[in-house]
Amino acid sequence: MVAVFDIGNTNIRMGLYEAQKLVKRITYPTSTKSVEKKFIDVLIHKNLEGIAIASVIPLVTQKFVRYFRRGFAISPLIISSKLDCHLTYEYYKPETLGADRIANVVGGLERYNKDLIVIDFGTATTIDIVLKDGRYLGGLIMPGIGASLETLSKKTALLPLVKFKKPIKTIGRSTEECIQSGVFNATVAMMKGLIVQIRKEKKKKFLCIATGGWSKIMTPMIREIKYCDPDLCLYGVFKIYNYNA
Repeated sequence: MVAVFDIGNTNIRMGLYEAQKLVKRITYPTSTKSVEKKFIDVLIHKNLEGIAIASVIPLVTQKFVRYFRRGFAISPLIISSKLDCHLTYEYYKPETLGADRIANVVGGLERYNKDLIVIDFGTATTIDIVLKDGRYLGGLIMPGIGASLETLSKKTALLPLVKFKKPIKTIGRSTEECIQSGVFNATVAMMKGLIVQIRKEKKKKFLCIATGGWSKIMTPMIREIKYCDPDLCLYGVFKIYNYNA
C-alpha cells in the first residue's frame, strides 16, 4: 500500500493506493491542530510500502517527513522537478514549479494521453499546459475563488466575507449576491477567454480538464472543460512515485 499526499494551503488530502487502485481518500483542513498525527492514526495499522508528498508548504512538509521517518521508518518521496516525472520543461526555472502543478500534469497525461490544459481551482487558480509528448510549456497563476472572497472582505471596510455558491441570476440584489455573482461569473468568463487564447496562441485544440476544490461547481458552467477530475493530483503523485520506485 502506498500513501500519497497533496498538501495545499487550504486542505491536506491523502489517498491510499493498493494494487494500482485508489482505495481510500481522507481530507483535513491544513490549519487542523497536529494534522500530521491524524493521518498517522489512520496509517498506523496499514502495511505501507511507501509515501509520496506533493506540497506547497515547506514547514508542513518537514513535519510530515519527521513523523513518517519516526513512526514508519519511511523517508517520503517529495515531488519536485528534480525527480523523473516523464516531463521536459520549457519553464525557465523548473525548480520553482509547484509540486501540485507537476502532479496535475503527470496525472493528466497518464489518464488522458492528450495535449492538455489543466485548470486547478484551488486556493490559487492555476492553469498548466502540457503536450502529449511530455513537454511542459508553462501556465498561469491567479487568485483563487476563496482567496478572492477573502481579499474583498479584508481589504475593504464594509464588504462582508460571503460563502461561495453559484448565483441564480447574474445581477445581484444584495451585497452578498453581488459578490457571489461577481466572483463566480468573472471566473467563468476568465476561464473561457483564457482557454480560447491558449488554443489560439499554440495553434492546438488541447483537451481541457479541471481539478481542485472548486472544480465541481465551476466545470458545468465552462463547456470548454471536458472533464472534472478531483483526484488528479493524488493520481499524479502516485504515478511519479512509481516512476521513481
